[in-house]
Amino acid sequence: MSRAGLAGRLGTRGQRALAVELLRAGIGITHLLGARRALGRPAVLGRVLGVRQLGQAGLVLRAGTADAHTVSAVVDATHGVTMVPLALIDRQSRRFAVRQLWIATLLTVLEVALVGRGQR
Repeated sequence: MSRAGLAGRLGTRGQRALAVELLRAGIGITHLLGARRALGRPAVLGRVLGVRQLGQAGLVLRAGTADAHTVSAVVDATHGVTMVPLALIDRQSRRFAVRQLWIATLLTVLEVALVGRGQR
């Protein structure tokens, strides 16, 4: 593949990575803003998750490697799995947990799609 072709592919991959991390940062900001209106456990969880999403977006963008996106996908998948028991057990946090499960699933899929199968 020519240098121009390779640069084009990497540029497109970089743009997709930027879009995913900007989406993540937007989700983090939304969590922080939403936590201001919430009460109880969802408010605390919203603040913690907002900070985590912003930090994760910054770290992954700074690293910019496939490994960073892989670790990010693992963090998102783990977060999604931890929301299942919360949704089943805690009535007060159920809606929050279900939304988090959907968000975590979306971000995991997007991060994995960026990395692909890892073959060159």
